[in-house]
Amino acid sequence: MNEEIRQWRTEGKHLPPFMRDFHDQKDLFKTIHERYVERPDGANWVQAHCYTIDFFLWFMAQHGYTLQKCRTKLPFDDIHATIAAACEVRMNQEAALLNSIFQPKG
Repeated sequence: MNEEIRQWRTEGKHLPPFMRDFHDQKDLFKTIHERYVERPDGANWVQAHCYTIDFFLWFMAQHGYTLQKCRTKLPFDDIHATIAAACEVRMNQEAALLNSIFQPKG
């Protein structure tokens, strides 16, 4: 493989900026999973994350394809707002769980 391409992929430059950080990727795939996936076979957001980032987009980048924002002028939802809202819901659920565990039994 060409060294320039390998370096470009290793640096994550084949991904949109908001997907270059591993933790941001986790938030994205958790959000997708929570909104759209109901899998009784045990498939989860971690498997989707690994396949998409580590295999599919990596393979496509090697062949010159990248994921990019659509240029069509339509009222698309804001990805950052969607992920932030999902993270807030998760955080509130986790806080409620912790509060229920640590509240004194009366």
